[in-house]
Amino acid sequence: MKRFLVFASALLFLGAAVAADKVIDSSAKRAPKWVGGMEEGYIIVSAEAETLDAAQQNAITRVREQIISAIATRVHSSTSITMHEVSDNGDIQSHREMDSKLSVQAADIPYLANVSPSHAEDYYWAKIRRSNKSEYFIYHVKYPLSNSKLLRLVEDYEKQQKQINDSLQAFAAVNMEDFDDLGQMLDCHARLKQFATGLHEDDARRDICDAVRRNYERMITQNLQISVLASNRQSTKIALLYGTKQISYSIQPKVKSNCLTALQISNLGDATLVTYDFQTGCYEEDQNWLDFTFTVLSKKINTRCYIR
Repeated sequence: MKRFLVFASALLFLGAAVAADKVIDSSAKRAPKWVGGMEEGYIIVSAEAETLDAAQQNAITRVREQIISAIATRVHSSTSITMHEVSDNGDIQSHREMDSKLSVQAADIPYLANVSPSHAEDYYWAKIRRSNKSEYFIYHVKYPLSNSKLLRLVEDYEKQQKQINDSLQAFAAVNMEDFDDLGQMLDCHARLKQFATGLHEDDARRDICDAVRRNYERMITQNLQISVLASNRQSTKIALLYGTKQISYSIQPKVKSNCLTALQISNLGDATLVTYDFQTGCYEEDQNWLDFTFTVLSKKINTRCYIR
């Protein structure tokens, strides 16, 4: 296995353009030999700023960037998700393969949170006066990162990405027909939305999540319908069907009528019972109706029942 060597830009005093710059203060009489070089098992970087604290912070930021870059060169991740294409009537028409390259994100590497000046093996800073009398600081840092440590970071990162990909694959494989309860369908939809918010805005897997979510919404709303199980002048009983299967639900429909009064709604778990007063406001020669409306994922599912 090739040895891990990583380095970044260092303080350069080359050419006439910088010949007039002068060191007016520094952390040591002489710059260490490692400044501007590279050593196995270390990240060596430098950064400039108008203040010493800012220069130090910029250098640590570059250390983090070098670690991300080192991990990225060793990670070859891709997502392959098979999507169901669903037609208007809910039938599966075809399958679509979605591929997406993944980029290495800093937030996915917990180790970076612990990268700080206190963990550096050595540092050197200098205050420089330019020929125009303006001044700035340059900060050099020698940060330890062994090849074995890098490999562990890569393994941890790839393990984490695999867990994300496996979860996304599991979401994509969900078939709403396997559920007998609307709440379970909606919970799966909600968990997918929450999962997507945990991904970075520029993570291509968010697009896949959006595609899966839209597929969920089609599978749920296009297959739901209201069935009238029984109806008379005292009560009406309805159920939600997913396709032809009666399912359980906890949501309550909106109910209205052109003449029925004293409406009382009871959820029976897998059905809804509505009782009412027919005699007070309804007439036998009129069309007396009762409307039911469920709102599921912002889509209205309704039916009208005529009371005779």
